Amino acid sequence: MDDLRNTIVSVLLGGDIAEYISSIDLLWMPDDESLASLGVAAGWFRDDGGDPDGDLLLAPADAFSEDELAAALRAGGKLVEGHQFLYPGSVAVGEVVVSGWCAYSEVNIGYALQREVAEAVCAASVARAKDQ
Repeated sequence: MDDLRNTIVSVLLGGDIAEYISSIDLLWMPDDESLASLGVAAGWFRDDGGDPDGDLLLAPADAFSEDELAAALRAGGKLVEGHQFLYPGSVAVGEVVVSGWCAYSEVNIGYALQREVAEAVCAASVARAKDQ
């Protein structure tokens, strides 16, 4: 995992952070209780068995079947347009003064509702990974 993190940091520091952010359709769940309706698919919102970093519960919409998406929407979930970004180092909510994001350090990927938030969290994550 350290080799992957070092490679990501090297690539990012040699280029523009914005190059590592892309648009994506996301499933946004309101809270932990709503995840119960997803059964096994709730695992997409867990980071190595724990909660993801950030202040939201976001996952790529294309990871879910039609039935899972329908259950999520009935439980209060929303399909939204958002952004995916590389996330090589864990960042706490208080370390960035933005909200509207979630990230999974296990797979080095984060999601945000706004591009500016994705850029800020991605940059903070790269800085954190560089220090590790």
